[in-house]
Amino acid sequence: MARDTIGMTAQEMEAFLEELIQQEAAESAEARGVTVEEELDSPGYAMARAASSYAIHLIAANNVYIARFLLDRGVLRSSNDEGAEDGAVG
Repeated sequence: MARDTIGMTAQEMEAFLEELIQQEAAESAEARGVTVEEELDSPGYAMARAASSYAIHLIAANNVYIARFLLDRGVLRSSNDEGAEDGAVG
């Protein structure tokens, strides 16, 4: 798989975050005696998702910037470069 970033993609970060939120909500729900769905519907989880979404976009943009910086200086090879391994960024 060809990548144009360093680290996780935005989609991978969003999926990972959702797993973390689900785990945290399950623990909180159990402690409070409510369902996971009720816990996830609370304003706190809505705020956490919104704030995390902004952070993920910022991190993803920074990852692309770092990758481009390193590619431009020849530190990393693009997967489009002749002789690069399939999907290798560096």
